[in-house]
Amino acid sequence: MEPKAASLDVRADDILEGAAAIAEFLFGSRELRRKVYYLAETSKLPVFRLGSVLCARKSVLAAFIKGQEKQPIRLLHLRAQIAALTGTIRQLEQAGFDTSETRHLVAKRRAELKGMSRR
Repeated sequence: MEPKAASLDVRADDILEGAAAIAEFLFGSRELRRKVYYLAETSKLPVFRLGSVLCARKSVLAAFIKGQEKQPIRLLHLRAQIAALTGTIRQLEQAGFDTSETRHLVAKRRAELKGMSRR
């Protein structure tokens, strides 16, 4: 039985209990607990409940933040591609060229951007 008890202690150290503790871990201030509730309600934060208490694992939050750090660069890159392609389409149309393939590429990039922003 002792190995299980030891592993439970390790897991318990990883759990943050309450929105105030999560806010302190994420934002450095317990006063931002309302922001944690909002993010939890909109499914933008990996949290769970133990009874009525909002909880999160430090390790899961750290991995979530690491994933979020990479995402904005890709989003900005896609937005820049869409803007550039849109400008190119206008120029090609003014010159009398068929732009159906370019419009298809823009639609594909917009769908990709929409899918990424939902995560």
